[in-house]
Amino acid sequence: DSTKLMTAQTFITKARNAVNHKTLYVMGAIGQPLNASNKAFLVNHCAWYNGQPDRVAKINAASSDTFGFDCVCLVKSILWGWNGNVNAVYGGAAYASNGVPDLGTEGFLNHCGQSYTNFSNIPAGAYLWMQGHAGIYIGDGLAIECTPQWSDGAQITAVGNIGPVSGYNTRYWTRWARIPYIQY
Repeated sequence: DSTKLMTAQTFITKARNAVNHKTLYVMGAIGQPLNASNKAFLVNHCAWYNGQPDRVAKINAASSDTFGFDCVCLVKSILWGWNGNVNAVYGGAAYASNGVPDLGTEGFLNHCGQSYTNFSNIPAGAYLWMQGHAGIYIGDGLAIECTPQWSDGAQITAVGNIGPVSGYNTRYWTRWARIPYIQY
């Protein structure tokens, strides 16, 4: 299907690539490497969150080869072409490109179309949603999400709706949907 940007497997591979890089949860960040100029911008962007003293300290302490994301921005950044390029403004992503709009967690869920609460047949590469948070289902009961919880960045977690997975923190999600840019 020529309207699709990538297969679900490619999408998952790109999400795993983000997990394999140094990342930090930064509200409103779309894959920027945390160099001095990006840090200065990001502590003032979404300042109600990023401007909190503990977040400012974490952002300022991050090495320049660390990438900033928030939850839904991780999803969008991959669709926008993020590839871990520390020399590119958004780590290789082109903001709001490939026909993928810049939407929040719920807006993106609605943009996906039909969503589901039964997790028994969820396809790998699906968009995971709960109020104010998003992730990517990668198969085998696991998700990739960027969260300030646990390791404070992009990480693999268990989808509690399917069942706990030994060695992974568990998150329960509310809904899932097929991303319209992914070939399942």
